Amino acid sequence: MFANTVRRHVTISRFFNAVRDERLPSVLVGGPFRRLRTQRPVFQRYFTSTMEGSQGVTIRRGRMEDVPGVWQLAEEAMWNTHQDMIETHFKMCENGWTIAEKDGNVVGCYLTHEFNDDLTTGGHFVVSSKMRGFGVGGQLLRNIAEEYGERNIHFSSISYMIDTYERYNGAPLSRGDTGGKYFGVFRDIPLPPDASRTYHLSDLQQVELSALIDYDTSYHVVARPEMLKLWLDQTTAESLVLLEKGKIAGYGSIRPAMNGFYLGPLYAENTIGTMVLFRGLINLIPRDSNVDFFLPHANEAGQLILKANENTVGLYATFHRCARKSYIPVPKWNNVFALLSNECGLC
Repeated sequence: MFANTVRRHVTISRFFNAVRDERLPSVLVGGPFRRLRTQRPVFQRYFTSTMEGSQGVTIRRGRMEDVPGVWQLAEEAMWNTHQDMIETHFKMCENGWTIAEKDGNVVGCYLTHEFNDDLTTGGHFVVSSKMRGFGVGGQLLRNIAEEYGERNIHFSSISYMIDTYERYNGAPLSRGDTGGKYFGVFRDIPLPPDASRTYHLSDLQQVELSALIDYDTSYHVVARPEMLKLWLDQTTAESLVLLEKGKIAGYGSIRPAMNGFYLGPLYAENTIGTMVLFRGLINLIPRDSNVDFFLPHANEAGQLILKANENTVGLYATFHRCARKSYIPVPKWNNVFALLSNECGLC
């Protein structure tokens, strides 16, 4: 199923081509997201290359040729990703990578993404084990603070790193929801026998473009058509849309990782729909494959699935959603089973 991807790649490309100049309807009409949902150009940032003392580490803007180096960092840190995913993140966040380089090698990195001048997200902060303790991570964080000034950046933090981030932020972080990076083999999906009668699983090309973008925006608040195109268009990815009475009730995507597969996003309107969609995506990959994903702890289907597979599933780490100044909760966070990416985006 994952071998025959060329034809599907072309189909999805055509599916998304119309989105570049299309003015998308707003899904949310008020509340704390009123400014976030307005599409405005991002502000111009000041960026400088600096040297990290006697260690001779250069802090600079990332570029596409850094993909293998960033991939090596992720591999060393045992992050279960794939070089294709790293490349996709570079394409999604063109000027968002900050790279620490020493002797021509990537020894640290940080990723930011600007959706508009009110919403910036960050992640993928990692330093080579050989360079830890030499101030490389601190210089990356100081560079981000200098570049973005007083902007409010949303990100996820592993629990033990929060104190470090607060120290460099110069103030307590605004904390929000929690989740976990889970991995394992999922053999048991506790669905009622007649659950599939209510829902239909469809390929992307069978749904209307504007409906899919609107559905994603109902979760993410800010429309992200170009990001979705790049993420779902990755040639190794497989995606499904959950339909209920002909209307979108969820969608999800799964793709190869270093060890098994990475699942994300997976959004659905209720517990049963989530499990139907999850089972559909799991059925696309070889039986008993390892699957990694970021699961918000508030998701009911997630807790049921973890319990049903407790002997074959583990937790890498707990993470907290944070913001430098003010954390704004995602309105449908409880319906998020798997984040699209923990590196860029609200969910």
